[in-house]
Amino acid sequence: MRIVSILHSALYGLPALCFIVVFFIFINLKTGFVGIRKAKAAAKTVFNRKKESSGGASPLKSAFVALSATVGTGNIVGVAGAVTLGGPGAVFWMWVSALLALSVKFCEIYLSKSGAGAFGYVRFSLGEKALRVFCLFGLLTAAGVGNVTQSNAAAQSAAMLLSRAGVPEKNVLYITGICFSLLGFYLLRRRIAFRFCEKILPLMAAGYIILCLAALFFARRELPRVFCRIFHGAFDPAAVTGGAVGSVFLSVKAGTARGIFSNEAGLGVSALAYEKSGGDAEEIALFGIFEVFIDTMVLCTLTALVVLSSGIRGYGADAGALTALFAFRRLLGEKALFFFCPAIIIFAFSSLVGWGIYAVRFAETAGLFGAAVPFAYCALSLYGAAGSADTVWQIAEICTLFMMTVNFAAIFAGRKKIAAEKFRAGCAGRLTLRRFDYIIKGKKNL
Repeated sequence: MRIVSILHSALYGLPALCFIVVFFIFINLKTGFVGIRKAKAAAKTVFNRKKESSGGASPLKSAFVALSATVGTGNIVGVAGAVTLGGPGAVFWMWVSALLALSVKFCEIYLSKSGAGAFGYVRFSLGEKALRVFCLFGLLTAAGVGNVTQSNAAAQSAAMLLSRAGVPEKNVLYITGICFSLLGFYLLRRRIAFRFCEKILPLMAAGYIILCLAALFFARRELPRVFCRIFHGAFDPAAVTGGAVGSVFLSVKAGTARGIFSNEAGLGVSALAYEKSGGDAEEIALFGIFEVFIDTMVLCTLTALVVLSSGIRGYGADAGALTALFAFRRLLGEKALFFFCPAIIIFAFSSLVGWGIYAVRFAETAGLFGAAVPFAYCALSLYGAAGSADTVWQIAEICTLFMMTVNFAAIFAGRKKIAAEKFRAGCAGRLTLRRFDYIIKGKKNL
């Protein structure tokens, strides 16, 4: 669709990239890079929990639900596409964006748990009307990021898997879209989507990690050269791509855009998964650091290493699914198809369901709740399955930018209330985050 391409080119260029990066840096400076410094505390909180939190759902289970939405085709198709578009250096910039995203995700969850619900800081900073706009953008983002891109990648993978059996590609695309629509609608209407996500995520992530490690074992001699290409390509992409990627900007844009698309930091949606979790706000916010680390630093990195270790040559074009399939097939043989394609399908469906939970919550807040919302959300799988891959990804990135704009505005408008979280133990003049529950109760003099 030409109009989508024009809109994407106008919105998702250098200004948008600078806007996102500057805001991420702003949050990190205001919080003293809390995401990096609290990484050890986050690991202890996640893995050393001796008992379930009282007064609500377990934060760890909530983290699995949040990860089920973030861990999707972006970890496979998106990362492979970033490498082909931006060269090996895109992986470096993806890591940089992830390190900055740690603090952003921490702040979003902290604010939601310290205030009046998941969107309390948006309502307080910008007002009720802005909150409704935020939720409407949230519905659009859920449709683009959580549904259309996921069903598209799943349908393409199913078509590749069944092509050997002689099944027409068009039939597979529509059947995949119908199955995603019906199964997703069933889980959302029966209100068992939360339990599905918390159960499937650990198995799904563990299986994919094993698959990647197996591929990397056969390419272990290439890994030193891969890391050299990543760091070299970050600042001189033309040298490692044969001129196909001619500017550092393309590498930065590809790595940052696909990294944020994958971990969803800056969107403000992960707070929804922790809405019913009991416990201290700071402790629960540490799970946001865990989310970004698992999603980007582990799963996305593994995909990138597999793709680069396979000897990719086709730089300059977005061919994520085919590139990833080529990489696994080259390292593991033809049988890799029977592991790779189901992995994408499961990842995509899990993400669709996780974002479906968010979509229903957005609709409730915007006053649009009803059976029509889950139905309309799931029905979009039909378009996603049969749509153009380039158009689908462009729609997703546009929706992500709209969502971020409102969320950033809410955080920036309340910066005097939320930006003092330094967590600098032992430092002179240590500041603490102003508690949102105090502010909402009307205690202005903190």
